[in-house]
Amino acid sequence: MKKILALLAVVIAVCVGAFFYLTGESNETLNVEKITINHVMGSTEVPKNPTKVIVFDYGIVDMLDTVGIEIIGLPKDSLPKFLDKFKDEKYINIGGLKDPNLEKIYELKPDLIIVSGRQEPFYEQLSKIAPTVGLTTTGDDYLEALKVNVKMMGDIFSKNTELNKELATIETNLKEIKDKVESKDLNALVVLSNNGKLSAYGLKSRFAIVHDHMGFKTVGDIGASTHGSKINFEYILEKNPNYIFVVDRSAVNGGDVSANKAFDNDIIKVTDAYKNGNIIFLDAEIWYTATGGIKTTQKMIDEVKAGLK
Repeated sequence: MKKILALLAVVIAVCVGAFFYLTGESNETLNVEKITINHVMGSTEVPKNPTKVIVFDYGIVDMLDTVGIEIIGLPKDSLPKFLDKFKDEKYINIGGLKDPNLEKIYELKPDLIIVSGRQEPFYEQLSKIAPTVGLTTTGDDYLEALKVNVKMMGDIFSKNTELNKELATIETNLKEIKDKVESKDLNALVVLSNNGKLSAYGLKSRFAIVHDHMGFKTVGDIGASTHGSKINFEYILEKNPNYIFVVDRSAVNGGDVSANKAFDNDIIKVTDAYKNGNIIFLDAEIWYTATGGIKTTQKMIDEVKAGLK
């Protein structure tokens, strides 16, 4: 009788084990704490403290790296220099920013996928592979978006204390710049140079941190737009801003005409910004490709601060 009972116990154990194997579940998986995250692309139940994480946004890669969270995969095709550590083969290349390798992502069996605007068209497909959350890293209010993402990442990875400390430092440094700028009543124009073609960005744009949180007044009537308003060098001379901040898209996407070359012309040389040494060429990898991180936001602050007189 004892032998029969022992044999029966073994059979039951094997059957239970086979069940969990076939369903892809285990006791450990079943007991994982989950939280519901409301985000710009929907509402998603995600595991608390996931360990197999794929991130498509470089700003969020930076944010997680700042507080010691490891990831397993990211897009490597246009990896910024400051994220060189992720060239290591232990981090899997999961496609381009606008072209995810869905097959590779499926093979990795991630616990969580983090995307931003560039991957929104693939949100439904990615959600079928693993819990997927969508973040806003640019938009009407840079700092507000950063706060939302800090809270979301803090909640998911139990890093609220560490991330809030970093955020407080950023807010302090932004206020320091804003106080100085406003005391001098300075204005500025933010220009994206794309192979010599120019677009200007004002309030509620991807570069509005310069105006909203650094205190520079706008010049001209530039509407809110993701891609900016097309301008020329005569427009810059007409508005004659105190500061000109230039983001060189060609530096990250390729092009024959760099921003430095485009701005080396007789019209610009007549502007007050040129005469006073107030044309600041910003790091395009930070400002265009990888906004929304902790170290990246601090780098943005440092660049503007270094150019202030």
